[in-house]
Amino acid sequence: LKKYANDNSVKIIGDMPIYVAEDGSDIWSNPKLFKIDENMTPVSVAGCPPDAFSVTGQLWGNPIYDWDAMEKDGYNWWILRVRESFKLFDVVRIDHFRGFESYWEIPYGDPTAEFGKWVKGPGNKLFDAIKA
Repeated sequence: LKKYANDNSVKIIGDMPIYVAEDGSDIWSNPKLFKIDENMTPVSVAGCPPDAFSVTGQLWGNPIYDWDAMEKDGYNWWILRVRESFKLFDVVRIDHFRGFESYWEIPYGDPTAEFGKWVKGPGNKLFDAIKA
C-alpha cells in the first residue's frame, strides 16, 4: 500500500501511541522494559493529572516503561518500533509526545489519577538513539 501510494504521489501518515496495552505482546515478550511485577501486573500506569476538564484526572491504565532498563538496552525496543513504523508510513505521529519529557505515573489499582506524580521521561536521549 505504501509503495502504491508513494508511486501516486501520496504520503501515508501513521499514528503511534506512546503506550502499549497491559495485555499486549510487548509486555509479555519484553517484561524487563516495563514497570511490572513478577506476576506481570503493572506497578504503575499512565494517565493525566486532574485539571479543569476532570477533577480526578485521566486514568489510561497502560503500563509504564522502565526507562532506565530501556536506556541500558540502548533503546533498542523503541528503535525497532520506529523503524517498523516507517516501513508502513511516510510520517509517524507519536500520540502523547509530551510523555517523553515527563509523564503522569499512577499507582496500579488506584481508582482515579488523582494521586499520580510527574516523573521525568527519557527526553532527547531516546530520540538521539533513534536517529543514530
